Amino acid sequence: MTTKNNSAKGGSASGGKEIRRYIVKERLDKLINFAENADYKEGAFDSVSGKLTIPFPPIAADLVRLHKLIRARKCFTVLEFGLGYSTLIMADALMKNRKDWQALPKKPAIRNRFMFKLFTVEASRSWMAKVRADLPANLRDIVEFCYSGVQIGTFNGQLCHYYKNLPDIVPDFIYLDGPIAKDVKGAVNGMTFKCDERTVMSGDLLLMEPTFLPGLFIIIDGRTNNARFLENNFKRKYRKIWDREGDGATTFELIEERLGKYNLLGSDFF
Repeated sequence: MTTKNNSAKGGSASGGKEIRRYIVKERLDKLINFAENADYKEGAFDSVSGKLTIPFPPIAADLVRLHKLIRARKCFTVLEFGLGYSTLIMADALMKNRKDWQALPKKPAIRNRFMFKLFTVEASRSWMAKVRADLPANLRDIVEFCYSGVQIGTFNGQLCHYYKNLPDIVPDFIYLDGPIAKDVKGAVNGMTFKCDERTVMSGDLLLMEPTFLPGLFIIIDGRTNNARFLENNFKRKYRKIWDREGDGATTFELIEERLGKYNLLGSDFF
């Protein structure tokens, strides 16, 4: 595991003018109202109560970073834990990647049944319904919504939690921003995630790790304790970057040698 304490690969999206230029260039302001103190009709999700609540503004730098990464890495299949503004942004990036792919004069054979798809896993049916209803028509064929409850559990004797139902895919990009602690059901030796002082501790990526393909990129939105738990338990070779001076996001890139001629990434072609 190699580690750096700086901004995520692909650009930290720092600097208000740069961020604004990117938003306008990519027409992301047509998806989301980024204006400060606006009346956000998209709604918001309170991570403490677990309910729809008074809207709050999206964080432009975080969303621009996601869009930039997916575009720069030419991702094919994205897995998101916890939906929201990020769902719109990543779906837009995949839609643009698809257009670039379709413009290629010759397309190589790739072992991927889910080209340019975003699978988003969410534990709140009401929040999922809200985001689904607000999804623009041109992005609806890109996003697959996956409802799942979350159960407390352990990994090698360590407290964590798992989604009960995950999409049967092998992504090349993962965004971890869910679940919220209040969605985790059950107890282990009297301990629960209803305890306000206990941080979320997703173990899903550890379950999936043996089937990851080299080149996979993971971004964890804050959740530094969870990122450290994953780092301490991952078995394979990653390049880790922690944006300590920014918003605390952590990224992992699987940097092992490719598996063979079918282990291909979008960046290999366009």
